[in-house]
Amino acid sequence: MKIFISHSSKNSNYGNALVDLLIGVGVKSDQIIFTSNDAYGIPIGQNIFTWLKNKINEKPYVIYLLSSDYYDSVACLNEMGAAWVVENEHTMIFTPDFELDSYEFRNGAIDPREIGFRINNHNKLVEFIESFKREFDISKKAVLINQKILEFLKRIEEYSSKKKVHSKVEIKATQSEEKIKEQKIIKNKEIIPTEKTSSRLLTDLRNDKLKDEEIILIHYILDTSRYQLGTGWQENNEIENIKAWEDINEINSTLSSNYDRALRRFKMRGLTNVSDHTSHGNPKEVSITQKVQLELLDIPDDLLEKISNVINNNKCLW
Repeated sequence: MKIFISHSSKNSNYGNALVDLLIGVGVKSDQIIFTSNDAYGIPIGQNIFTWLKNKINEKPYVIYLLSSDYYDSVACLNEMGAAWVVENEHTMIFTPDFELDSYEFRNGAIDPREIGFRINNHNKLVEFIESFKREFDISKKAVLINQKILEFLKRIEEYSSKKKVHSKVEIKATQSEEKIKEQKIIKNKEIIPTEKTSSRLLTDLRNDKLKDEEIILIHYILDTSRYQLGTGWQENNEIENIKAWEDINEINSTLSSNYDRALRRFKMRGLTNVSDHTSHGNPKEVSITQKVQLELLDIPDDLLEKISNVINNNKCLW
């Protein structure tokens, strides 16, 4: 049996600590699947979606590392749904700040009445490691196990403390930015219309100027958090990823068949920058501009509805 740690990439620090704990108490490294660390992740040359789908179908023991970031990620929710369908054995572990009464958790695929525990709960961690002795070669040295758990808890406390400080800094920075904006508005005695500050992508989406493949590409980027896209000699790899994604989501081949055209139109609108080159200086990867990335994280409801309508119109009919 293998252990699959389903997590948000934003919580990779917690996940890496969990991997080190498991290995420290006796789990072998080749028994762990953790995609945020290359040593335990997806092999080079493998299709991301197909590889994950196959691994989940092999029925590994799933550890759901749950957080608000997890429920904000469509890719994570797809993982959860796929594992739930094949009824994998699993454990829920919550990050220190996760709200257990959140709507997303209460209405998710996993039954919220199941017993989980917070990642910094010493006694529950001991029980958790103990339960693995049925399937894995866990050390019989209680002193060693306790030592590894204490080291793990120290790391978790450091991560949690840094996150709290970072959150306070972000709040202060946001408040300062809002204050500056208010002062500028008062000084100029006018409010700049949002439309003028929007990227051309959202403007054209609102005005129905985008092709279906462009709108589906937006959905693909949002669904997979792939803000870097393959081009040039890596274009075929990206298309294979898209085909697997279309298959999982039962979407027709509009995007995979017209990916090159959609990417060219994004470039013409100034929505991408070349982010990587071959040894001969040819583009092999483009990145969605930072401005567009920020806008995609907070798309207005009316535009989300437009995207949803196009996706529904391009669903497979079989």
